[in-house]
Amino acid sequence: MRRILGIAALAALAASTVTACSDSGDESEYGKSLTGEPVKLSVIASGPGPIYQPELLKAAKAAVNAVNDAGGVKPGGGEARPLELVHCEASTVTDPNAATKCAREAIDQKVVAGVGKYVSSDAVVQAFQGADIPLVGTMVQTGQDFSNPVSFPIIGGSPMLSAGTGIALQKAGAKTVAVVTGDSPSGRLVPQYVKALLESPDDLKGAFYLPFDASADLTSNFSEIAAANPDGVALLASTDVTSKTIVGLRQAGYKGKISVVATAVSEGSLEKTGEAGEGTIVVSDYHPVTSTDNPKIKQFLDEMKKYGDGEIEGTEFALNAWASVHLVAERLNGLSEVSGAALMKSLEGSKVSLGIAPDFTYGEPNFLKLPRIPRATVQFQTVKDGKIMAPEGGEFTDLNQAAK
Repeated sequence: MRRILGIAALAALAASTVTACSDSGDESEYGKSLTGEPVKLSVIASGPGPIYQPELLKAAKAAVNAVNDAGGVKPGGGEARPLELVHCEASTVTDPNAATKCAREAIDQKVVAGVGKYVSSDAVVQAFQGADIPLVGTMVQTGQDFSNPVSFPIIGGSPMLSAGTGIALQKAGAKTVAVVTGDSPSGRLVPQYVKALLESPDDLKGAFYLPFDASADLTSNFSEIAAANPDGVALLASTDVTSKTIVGLRQAGYKGKISVVATAVSEGSLEKTGEAGEGTIVVSDYHPVTSTDNPKIKQFLDEMKKYGDGEIEGTEFALNAWASVHLVAERLNGLSEVSGAALMKSLEGSKVSLGIAPDFTYGEPNFLKLPRIPRATVQFQTVKDGKIMAPEGGEFTDLNQAAK
């Protein structure tokens, strides 16, 4: 039997730290001619620092601009209304309550939904719950993200991606797998998730824990891992540490397979890994942006170019925020009442078609028994010529089926 993991353990794995705080609304020229009252959406994210993902806001803005340029939203068939972003970056390092303040500011501005939330705070989710406002496309971080009824992720997130790294390696021919991850309480739990979908628990051949500081000298760590010589390495770390580790392992003579999660690689990081990164397996929630034959991926790229600044570093975050805005806009058009409660009702139990991942239905069970995780489908991609490429045919792997 595959191992089933609890919410508390998964929350500890996903927990992260956020860094700077600011708040701004979307002041784009698009939508200014629309006569209806603006419909406000919240974006709460971590600020500058180790896990800063500025492309999240850029992608959300591009999607909002595109929706507004196409005529906005028309709930109940009424007058066209523009979307407007209320953006806040939180720093819990300098202020433990920063994320909660962001949530309260958004609620005070009467947003009808949060989109693409990327901050580790149960209090934020609970604040939105108290206001009957759904969090659509939240990047799952904490126990409340996994379980609160206002949480509507559109991905399996870190629990599914982590579990997928081990099975991806074994599907690629590796028998034994070692885990390489950060030296932290959450990092110490990572081996459980990787082990969950291995053919046998005995296939996990050790875990190696690295400091989060990308500037640290890790030469001895890389030599130790290479000497252990597992068939595959499941590497779960920050983007900078991921790049450094891939290069370091190859320089130490490691010739086995390496798998990483899509949230830890980008075009910039692949430039740093160079030849050492070739053949790396990337476990992703979405089609890669190189799959331009996919109409929705093409739409994403076109909108980022026309309505954003064209920069798409960290595309897993960008795709998630972009798709979240479009999903909310689509649902708003079908509402007779514009409110968080009405939007939540339209989402609960509904089928969702994003076009950049398999369709799913909110409320369907998953092998990790996490009630708010809507899908367990991931794609095993490969780095080729410095680009992340989809598998032939673009198929996704259903981890629910793999767990049986």
